[in-house]
Parts: sequence; C-alpha cells; structure tokens
Amino acid sequence: MHRKLLATTLAAAFFLFLAGSSTAHGQTATINWANVHQVIDGFGASDAFMNGSMSSANQAFFFGTGTGQLGLSLLRVAVPNGANSAAGSCASVSKSCAGPVVGDMQAVIANGGRVYASPWSPPAVYTTNKSVDCTEESGNGALATADYASYATWLANFVQSLKTEDGITLYAISVQNEPDTCQSYDSALWSASNIDTFVNSNLGPTFAAEGLSTLIFVPEASSNSASTSLGAACASDSSCAQYVGGFNWHDYDASLSGANTVAANPYPSGWPEGKKYWETETSCGQGYGPNFCQTGFNSDMTNALDWAAVIDQRIAVDNANAWLYWWLIDANNSDDEGLLANNGTIAQRAYVLGQYSKFVRPGYSRIDATHLPQADVSVSAYKSTGTNSLVIIATNYTGSAVSQTFSITNAPTFSTLSPTITSVNLSLAAQSSVSVSVNSFTYTLPADSVTTFVGSASIPLPPTNLKGVVVR
Repeated sequence: MHRKLLATTLAAAFFLFLAGSSTAHGQTATINWANVHQVIDGFGASDAFMNGSMSSANQAFFFGTGTGQLGLSLLRVAVPNGANSAAGSCASVSKSCAGPVVGDMQAVIANGGRVYASPWSPPAVYTTNKSVDCTEESGNGALATADYASYATWLANFVQSLKTEDGITLYAISVQNEPDTCQSYDSALWSASNIDTFVNSNLGPTFAAEGLSTLIFVPEASSNSASTSLGAACASDSSCAQYVGGFNWHDYDASLSGANTVAANPYPSGWPEGKKYWETETSCGQGYGPNFCQTGFNSDMTNALDWAAVIDQRIAVDNANAWLYWWLIDANNSDDEGLLANNGTIAQRAYVLGQYSKFVRPGYSRIDATHLPQADVSVSAYKSTGTNSLVIIATNYTGSAVSQTFSITNAPTFSTLSPTITSVNLSLAAQSSVSVSVNSFTYTLPADSVTTFVGSASIPLPPTNLKGVVVR
C-alpha cells in the first residue's frame, strides 16, 4: 500500500517535472517550408541630404555582407530638385540630374542591393509658391497643375540619367515624400485627387511611353493611416492603379506595448491585391516618433529590441515586403534618426537590422513559422528556393536565456545551421554551427538578443512532377 502510494506520488512528481520542463522550453517553433508568404524586397535606410556619397569604409559597413557588415539591400535617395538640399537639375538627362550620391547607389548595387528614390519637393519653378520649402512665400506649396506634365518628365529624366550616365537601374520611385505635411524645408502638399490625376494622366503614361521599368510607389505619407487616406483615390481608380507598383508609408506612429506587442498595420483593404507593401521611413527624432522613443542618441540593446519588435511585426505579421529606417548616418548626435551617429558611434539597432538584411536577401520569401512559441520570444523564417537556403530569425525579449526547439517541416534535409547573434555584448557575431537532426534542433537564445540561423539543404526535396520514377 505504502509502496504503491509512493510510486504514484513519484509518478505524479515526475509528470509535473516534465510539464514544468515543457513550459520552460516553450512550444516548438515549427517552420513550414511549403507555406509561402510574401517576397522580401529588402531592408535599408537613406542617405538623403548628405550632399555627397559616403566614405568607402561606410559604404562597406552598410552594404557589404562580410564580417561585421550590415548587408543593407535598399538605399533610399532623394530626387534632385535644384535646391541646395537636393542639388542637381533634371530639366534634361544629364550628369547633374543623376545627383550627388551616385557612389552610394553603385555601392549598394555592387553588393546585390537596390536603389529607391523619393522626391522631397518638385523644383521651385513647378510649385505654387515658387519654393521647395512648403511654408515659404504664400505657404502651402504644391505642384502647380499646369506643371504636371513637366514634372513627370523631370522624374523620368532622373531615372534615365542614372541609367545613361552611371549604369544605375532605379528599382522604384515615390511620387512625394510625406505629401500630408507642409514643412519649413523641402516639402509639398498633395491631395488624394492630386496623386490620382498626376499618376494616371502624367507620370504613368510618361514612364510607359519611355519604356521605364522603375516601379511607381504612392503615397508615402507620414503614417499608415494618412497613406491609406491619400492613396484611396488611386487605389479605387484602375486607370491609376495600373501604373502603381506598390503602396508605401512611414511608421512614425508605431505603438509598442509590453516587450514586443506592436499595433498592426495590415495591407490597406481598399488597395488592389498584388501591389508591393513597403515601410520606407521611421526613426526617433527630437519630439516625434514611435511611443518608445527616448531622448538622445541611444546605442543600447533595449532600444534595439524595441526596433526589433517593430521590424518583426511589419514583416512577419503585417506582410510588408520591405522595411527601411530613416538615415544611415545621423546629422547630429542628439537623437535616434540614424543607424550611425556622425561621431562614428554605431547603434545596436543597426546590427539588429543587419540580422535581417544581411541574410534575408532580395527575392527571398517569408515562409510560415510559429510566430510566438513562448512568452516574449518571436520567430520568423525565410527561404530561397533556387539555392534551398533557409533563414530563421528568433528574438528573445527577456532578460534571461531561454531554450527554444525548432522543427522544419515539408522541407529538404538540413544537417547544420549557422547562428549569428546581436545582444548586449555581441554585434552580428557568428557562432559555432548547430547540428540539425531529422530537421529539428534546440538552441539556447541568449538574454535580450536576436539570433539568425542560416543554412543550405544538404539533401534537396525530391521532384514532385515525375511519374513512374522511384526516388531513393
């Protein structure tokens, strides 16, 4: 009796121990190779208003894919408007029209990346207040209706100048940076109707007539809700939408609660399916930005994990195809507008962005993964079908190391994966390879860290379209 009771008690204790262990390890993060989501176009930031290309060392740091380099694959540049802040004239196809940062464009392309451009204002001669500054003169500067056709030609000349003068193919161009704001610097106001008419009647036909493959993006407002509103007319107008390659927005109103809960920004319901969905600018400036912003230039891991949560939400949940920070290099050291301070200090958020950009290259696809396998741990996964390459990104938002098991299903066979970690003490630091057994492995994620696992299949999936063939 006592022996049976003791055995029962020990069995119950052992069951509780196993249950407790299961809780500590969390749910298995299942990666489904066959369940494919959006194509990734890239990750990056801007060199706008820098008045010249960066040093070769900075180009290598931002765009290179070697040790300690970020591998950013999208560079956002400013379209010249003839003013000091955006030098160059695009009245004709010319070297001047290509602008002052051609070297940066060539550097990102040489490393497998792409160039994307935004106009901050039409040239003064085409605006209603004859200034690139929206608040100058009579104020509320906008593109003059009579100059719609001329401005479409100006933008087409920019695309052609890059190609003709420097061999650069511009991947995409926006109609206007933040058309919802009138600022005392390069800016211009646009209504939804203005955007619809300009793209439908001028920019789209001009690009089509000149055979330009550069994608047109609208409306790139300062928030997702403003972009949805300003893009509504074009979205509902098939004549306009046919010329548009994607919807873009800025994420200055991102809202974070807890360790990693970010308010969603799903693809706008009014937009036709099949358009790209890009987040093209966000940061913490002086007095503006997401709700987690702090004063000063913050280079710590706490700040980096806040941005990790935003990137994860936008890519793994909201299905964005691209994510860009604001500046590559901050114009000052007093806020978080840049990944790098102008005194050379590198923010950990730069390395967190590199955990994505260096390994999830343009053309990769996001595949299904258990997004939240345990409390304050997020997981996303990506693949390149052509090379049978797999990327898994796991973020541990807690102050303690956690054990996480991963299972890769409906996939070719992987024997090893190589982890790279950014944490309080590590910055894109390569670690020893992890053995994968029957496409499953367990790894201890360091406290406050982002870990990226990368590998190529050792045994590819067998073909599925062969009949009467025995595959061994």
